[in-house]
Amino acid sequence: MCHFVLVYSFERYNTFKVQHIDKKMTVQKCTAVIKQKNIYSNDNVCKATNTFILADPNEVKSICEGEGDNLCKSHLTKSKRQFSVVICTRTKCAQKLRCEYEGKLYRNRFVLVQCSGVPVQYAENILDVEE
Repeated sequence: MCHFVLVYSFERYNTFKVQHIDKKMTVQKCTAVIKQKNIYSNDNVCKATNTFILADPNEVKSICEGEGDNLCKSHLTKSKRQFSVVICTRTKCAQKLRCEYEGKLYRNRFVLVQCSGVPVQYAENILDVEE
């Protein structure tokens, strides 16, 4: 049973990496990268939005390895460090592979992820104003 959980988490982590981690992502590359990485909703249509964390996979993985704060009520983990993120928003919806996206860069954002030993689901990014 434990082996299945680890394999499942590893597969979900690999999907998470493809969909949400790209150190070299820019706002201009949203449409091309989403198409290249085959990022679609579960129903196989173009996603309304997709967020990319501009970091190395190990930096994001560390959120679930002690570099994040567990938010008990939501079952999410908030990064202790800030990241830049690019949010790609669909501007034109057509058939699969023909959607177009516009990107927007956000700096100094904490990211919230669901952890299962490793990040398996992206939740959101927040600008923490409590200082």
